[in-house]
Amino acid sequence: MTDLLKISMAEVFEQNFGMRLLPCKNLPNRDGYRARIPFLCESGERSIATLWLQRPTLKLVSKILLFEDDPDEESLKDLTSELANFIVGHAKMLASDRNIPCRIETPEFAGVGPLQNGEETILFKTGNRCIALQVKG
Repeated sequence: MTDLLKISMAEVFEQNFGMRLLPCKNLPNRDGYRARIPFLCESGERSIATLWLQRPTLKLVSKILLFEDDPDEESLKDLTSELANFIVGHAKMLASDRNIPCRIETPEFAGVGPLQNGEETILFKTGNRCIALQVKG
């Protein structure tokens, strides 16, 4: 599923927001907005994907998606959860196209904080900001 999440992340940002994603080589040592979304695919093992974005990237997505230049904190939290749902939901569709059954659960905002070391991490950057999706389970 990790490969499909990587494809999904690139397609969501590039096709829906016009934001080109490039590889980000180093794990950022900064706080970012996080949202978790559990999913279950053919292996039967429940996994959790955690999306991590920095505030400037979220504000840019907010401007594109919500037409808001200066979103409030609650809007940024909601947007983080919706982006996680969008990315994992798109990966679910990609899996379905390959006859891989998957089920996703409801995303939840997981706070502002750093990326966790030791988890499988999909790392991209747009502009000079990294975007990460960590998969556990």
